Amino acid sequence: MKERNIKTIAGTRGHTLEIEWASGKMDRVDLSTLIANLAGLSTLDDADTFSAVAVGEDGWSLIWPGGAEIGTDTLWRMAREQAGEATPIEEFAAWRARNRLSLSDAALALGITRRMVCYYEAGRYLIPRMVGLACKGWEAEHRHA
Repeated sequence: MKERNIKTIAGTRGHTLEIEWASGKMDRVDLSTLIANLAGLSTLDDADTFSAVAVGEDGWSLIWPGGAEIGTDTLWRMAREQAGEATPIEEFAAWRARNRLSLSDAALALGITRRMVCYYEAGRYLIPRMVGLACKGWEAEHRHA
């Protein structure tokens, strides 16, 4: 989707970037968790390296000196999660693990397909806020049962 291409990157503070998308939408994205969890991004822990970010070819990614790169799909998903418009993958996966639900059981509990549960956990699709709320509701019902 062309509107998800990055137009510009504005000021960086800590591990946070201000992204302007091709659509004109502005988002602030905190990359600290991603940097802490992915060894391939460890060089971004250095403030000078992190602030040397540039927009990749045709706006499809962000690139840093040394070869670190993050694609727009990941950045868009993180922006939506951090804005409260989508449920974070980690929260969804933790719900399933905490309740010892198989992929099939989670799908049945939420009224979605097993494949969609897989897609959500793999980050292939944004997890709608209503799915996150359904997880909380399901857990509350089953806690009292």
